[in-house]
Amino acid sequence: MDKNITLYQITNVMAEKVFQKIDHFNKGRREDTGYYAISVSTPYRSYYALWRIFPDNSHSPLFVRTLAVTFDDAAERAFLYLQNCNIMLKVKDNSFFEPYYGSSEDIVAFGKYRGKRLAEVYYVDPNYVLWLAHKFEARNPRDKKLAVIAKDFAVVHYDTVIRKHHLSGGSRFIGGKGEKLVDLHLEVLGVRLQLDSYKTHDYYVDQSVLAADADGNRFSFVIKAAAPSLTPDTLNCYTKKINQRDTLYIKSAKVLSHYESRGVKCTRIGYLKFK
Repeated sequence: MDKNITLYQITNVMAEKVFQKIDHFNKGRREDTGYYAISVSTPYRSYYALWRIFPDNSHSPLFVRTLAVTFDDAAERAFLYLQNCNIMLKVKDNSFFEPYYGSSEDIVAFGKYRGKRLAEVYYVDPNYVLWLAHKFEARNPRDKKLAVIAKDFAVVHYDTVIRKHHLSGGSRFIGGKGEKLVDLHLEVLGVRLQLDSYKTHDYYVDQSVLAADADGNRFSFVIKAAAPSLTPDTLNCYTKKINQRDTLYIKSAKVLSHYESRGVKCTRIGYLKFK
């Protein structure tokens, strides 16, 4: 990542920590369809913001939303916003975006959101922007430009919202049996508690987890109890509880087997090492 960026009111040590987090976040992500970028704050603009950059400069950079007034908070909010997306996140100097701040092509000139920018409308009413993108019949050049920008927001909507509802569609088996997998970024889809049947003298309550990567590939694994529980249906206080929609970062794992359930392919992994 290009780190030759002018950062305002932030130490080099903190900046380097945030850049390391972004580098870690980007592992396994791609930019063949463009990328997302954080614009940095300046003395004149006190906030960091998120933009969508399209490939080959086919469209102007799209302002998506403001993030925060500090670099670390902005990065964390960007991670959360893009958690179901497999597209790369970068940081670009604010000078790159200066030509686009004064644009008025994204201002709605009609209807209930008259005078509002599309980014504002998308934040409160994304369905209205999707209607503009797919069903609105533009009758003049200004409205046609607005519809094009609305279609850009539809791409953002697909990146960050729609894709996570189709995780099962592209699931495939990952690796061969016994193969080592590294740098897995998984979203937890479901968790159930189960007793360790090999330990009969105490209640060792494990967590059976189903998760998916950014491409929708399913993984199942068991997180073993750190200590025995008092009852067979509760976790021990020393065991970290895994919740649905948590993001897990696995440094390495071993493929144990493959199986298919209701037409969805799943890779069972073990020997997990978490980051």
